[in-house]
Amino acid sequence: MCGIAGMFGGVDERVLSRMRQRLVHRGPDGSGTAVLGHAGLTSTRLSLLDFETGSQPMRGRTGQPVLVYNGELYNHQALRSRLEARGVRFEGRSDTEVVLRAFEHEGLRCVEELEGMYAFAATDGEQLWLARDAFGIKPLLYALVDGGRRLVFASELKALLEEPAVPRHLDRASLFEWSTLHNVLGDKTFFHAVRELPAGGTLTVRRGPEGVLQLEQGRHGGTRPVELPTEPEALVEALLSRLRASVEGQRVADHAVGVFLSGGLDSSLLTALLTAQGASPVHTFTAAESVDHPDVRASRELAALLGTEHHEYLFSSERLVRALPETIVTLEAPMEASLVESAAPHIRGHVKTVLCGDGADELFAGYAVHASPEPWVRSSMENYNRLIRTRRVAPEECRETKAVLSTLSTREPQVLREAVHRFFLDSPLRYSHLRVWDHGSMAHGLEVRVPFLDTRVRDLALALPWSWRLRGETRKVLLREVARRVLPASIAEHIIQRPKLAAPSAVAGASEQLRRLAETLVPAEHHEGHPFGHYCARPIDLLRLDLFILLFVGRGGRLPEGFRTEDLYGAYREELLAALARAAG
Repeated sequence: MCGIAGMFGGVDERVLSRMRQRLVHRGPDGSGTAVLGHAGLTSTRLSLLDFETGSQPMRGRTGQPVLVYNGELYNHQALRSRLEARGVRFEGRSDTEVVLRAFEHEGLRCVEELEGMYAFAATDGEQLWLARDAFGIKPLLYALVDGGRRLVFASELKALLEEPAVPRHLDRASLFEWSTLHNVLGDKTFFHAVRELPAGGTLTVRRGPEGVLQLEQGRHGGTRPVELPTEPEALVEALLSRLRASVEGQRVADHAVGVFLSGGLDSSLLTALLTAQGASPVHTFTAAESVDHPDVRASRELAALLGTEHHEYLFSSERLVRALPETIVTLEAPMEASLVESAAPHIRGHVKTVLCGDGADELFAGYAVHASPEPWVRSSMENYNRLIRTRRVAPEECRETKAVLSTLSTREPQVLREAVHRFFLDSPLRYSHLRVWDHGSMAHGLEVRVPFLDTRVRDLALALPWSWRLRGETRKVLLREVARRVLPASIAEHIIQRPKLAAPSAVAGASEQLRRLAETLVPAEHHEGHPFGHYCARPIDLLRLDLFILLFVGRGGRLPEGFRTEDLYGAYREELLAALARAAG
């Protein structure tokens, strides 16, 4: 696991060096830089497989192409065997080399064979190629600068902003989507000039006439057809087999692998599958605000039954509230605290890699909105109408949001359920959940793997009829049947029938304290004249947005020493106003 960055169309090695330094937290075990023709690539490395021969950037047999790679390729052994059968020789056993050799032989077509989470860049000096995994688990951002004559890319916004030519104007369409749907759609980011390579996306960059870059976008990793067994028992076994294979592939590392365990269905199922495969020792980790939280009790009981080395971390509401500025710098978005970034440095003392249960709800319809989408759709439409009524919204700002809401306005229940299911799989999963897991953990050199987000599991899940997703009030029907086969009998029904708790419940106290703090902290007159105030329905929204603008527009993702949220409208007021003016363009 690594952080990667680079530029194409002209290389400034001083900027490249600064970009690498901003990513050291993602890869504390090593770093490197390579310049070839019109391209410069750099990386920092977290070593999980083959420390000796897996260094990056990695060069091809003739010195090109040069590759930097962030991720884990779970089928690298099978792919290596296929390449060796074609006469390809390997020098080490890292998955980075497998990606490089596959790219040497097949170009970007190789991504169709990759199973894992990754973002990579390759160059021969005359062209640049970027690619991202099918789910968008690993981040990759890019921006065109100097009139489209150069492109810079990086794993994180903080590194990208080391290029001074990247404009820092905010993207109003992204703000509209954030305010309406609580997500940013498509390839947009909060910065107008910065784009995110889409999940399952590729990008080929060439120099055109007069040095202006030409960009060719591609897609890969589409859903494959699945012939479902007709017998219920065979269907349960089909999913169980795919989940076992995914966990088996994702537990491979040169170090012990742990699990984020909430005691809920998804993480409990992963823990049981991992321990059944003889992985030893298995560390499990639970985090909450209070020892009385149901997650703590449930996970402790399951860990004892499965014989894991269990660790509990409690973080007070006050601590999480104080950490808000650091959270925003870590997550690179105006978001509230999660427990991932708080627990990650403690977990890193035990393991380098943990599994988490993210993606199961999106694939198997585990949220309340899957069963009853109308209230969420109605709330989103109310947010949309509120913004339109401000008369401060340009037509191009709301175009994509309007298209999404138009799709969700159907009166046909089955069509609505399908549309909501697809939306939550495509947008909140990538923008919110995977961002928290990746950025929150990698800020401390901890890798999080997501076994449910395996293309084989996805293909089966998306082929299911709704009767295997929802039955009455029961959600994730098929996954519950799998759990009955895997979990310890004495606790299986308790976990399977346990009411689902949304992840924010573990930080509910902090969220309430932040809401009250914002109501007392944000000056009323500040909201009135704010260039982006109409996007913020509540003081807490404005507070988080102002912190993001100060820390990223004004400071490039750097947190001032000793900074407190309470200082934002006091000691940092003038600096905030300057950042707001810059953000507004």
